[in-house]
Amino acid sequence: MDIRRVEETDMAAVVELVEKVANSDILPHFSEKGRMTFISKVLPDLKTVFDKANFYSVKAVERGQLIGFGALREGSYITHLFVDTRQQGSGVGKKLLQHLLDRSELDCVSLKSSVNAVSFYESQGFEATDSESEVSGIRFVPMRYFNKEK
Repeated sequence: MDIRRVEETDMAAVVELVEKVANSDILPHFSEKGRMTFISKVLPDLKTVFDKANFYSVKAVERGQLIGFGALREGSYITHLFVDTRQQGSGVGKKLLQHLLDRSELDCVSLKSSVNAVSFYESQGFEATDSESEVSGIRFVPMRYFNKEK
């Protein structure tokens, strides 16, 4: 597996990956309003993570296939971490997450975890900063990671 920066030419593959993972793992946890919000706002907003001035966005590729995607905004906030459903549990998410954390020069990185991913982030050293919240039908748990080495 190779982790490298995304390019504009990766846009369609990234959108396809995010849609596929969201449909199987995230959207079932949302209300109808949340599903509509995600589809109408979150998916179209993916293009912003290709802005290299504000985002460090990476892809995991194996045998020429996109199997994971992650994005770090302004070095302090993980906006996306998606792994192909067939690759989940194989370490791809851990490697992508560690790559993003290593890229940050700050001692604290935060994110909003989907409810189904909280245990994954906890296993990687993140802690919840509040209880589950819901905005426009989208459920999440705010979390943060303190990098003791920085």
